[in-house]
Amino acid sequence: MPELLSINSFLDADQEAKEEEEVSDILHGLLEPTQEIIDAVAQCHSKFGGIRINLGGLNLAFIPFEVKTLSDLRILNLRSNKLTMFPSEFCTALNSLEELNLSQNEITYLPENLSALSNLRKLDVGWNKVAELPMGVFDLPALQELRLQNNLLKNIPGQIGDLHALHTLILKGNYVKEIPPGCAELKFLTKVDLSDCPVEQCPPNIMILHQKNELLLQKSKRKGLIARAHILKKTMDEQLEVILKEEEKEIEEAGKYKHNA
Repeated sequence: MPELLSINSFLDADQEAKEEEEVSDILHGLLEPTQEIIDAVAQCHSKFGGIRINLGGLNLAFIPFEVKTLSDLRILNLRSNKLTMFPSEFCTALNSLEELNLSQNEITYLPENLSALSNLRKLDVGWNKVAELPMGVFDLPALQELRLQNNLLKNIPGQIGDLHALHTLILKGNYVKEIPPGCAELKFLTKVDLSDCPVEQCPPNIMILHQKNELLLQKSKRKGLIARAHILKKTMDEQLEVILKEEEKEIEEAGKYKHNA
């Protein structure tokens, strides 16, 4: 019996080793930079002097390790990937960052030490699955633009009033019912979007900004429709002119044929 147990233990250990090796290979494959990532990092250095990198639309499940080495990075675009979080170590590694685009991912979590990004001016976390904002978001002294549209937010902490540089606040498509009174003290705030939110309580001046934004959007849509109508009319006029010229040519050729006959 002891011999049998020993053989079984050896087989189990061997199986575990194989499984660990398989997992290691999978992780290595996931973390190994693709050619697209290598090209983006190279372009960041050669074309943008190490201050801008575009990793949007690459189906990334993880932020490449190489990004952490870009200590002078100012603009980081991670839009339209498959990220579920923004790891805290990137906040400390990229403290020169000014613009961070995490929109259209599957993010559920933002780190508390987001406040380490003290130079951040624009933060876009729209179209994710964030249900709660860390207090670190409200400790970003340079933040001017905060886009949180189409998430799962129910509450906006009163600390939002601490974002004294904020001029744009987009909360469209969340479950927010109350806008904190502190928002009314944000003297640089000029653009607010609360559409598709079940807002019940809101400072009057913030609601006015939202209504102004809605009017501007409606005007923009009307202008867009008018512009498209003009393009369509121009295209139809051009097509009609081509048709008339072809008909004139056919008539002219038919007249020549009759004259020759």
